[in-house]
Amino acid sequence: MQLYALADTYQALMDKMQDDEQAVSLADTLESIEEAIEVKVENIAKMIKTMDAEAKALKEEEQRLATRRKALEAQVDSLKQYTLSTLERAGLAKVKGTLFTVGIRNNRPSVVVDETELPQEFLIPQPPKVDKQRLYELLRKGQVIPGARLEASCSLSIR
Repeated sequence: MQLYALADTYQALMDKMQDDEQAVSLADTLESIEEAIEVKVENIAKMIKTMDAEAKALKEEEQRLATRRKALEAQVDSLKQYTLSTLERAGLAKVKGTLFTVGIRNNRPSVVVDETELPQEFLIPQPPKVDKQRLYELLRKGQVIPGARLEASCSLSIR
């Protein structure tokens, strides 16, 4: 999937980056390309947009596959529960077939907890979590807070 047409040199670089066997130092390779800075930056922007589009497509595919996997797992659980209840109703502990033997197995007992009644000694203390949103709001208003400060940074914008 090519969102933008890339010059041959940049296309070759993209191809190398996708080949896991090719260890490519991106910065070194880009430095070796001798073009006017405007042309170079334009082509790098094309690479970024193409890679962003591919990453977005992969993320969407991951989500689609995760949804499909969860649905299959739910179906497996449902079929297992159905088979278990069918065997229990029939009073059978084991059914031997030509390919599989299906049976009821007793699991290790599991712990059921009511935290409201549980003694404190069985609770694991959690480390405190920083409220960065509140810190940001207070620092923006000019409040001085030891151990916290606002730090400006910049990022690349491609429009």
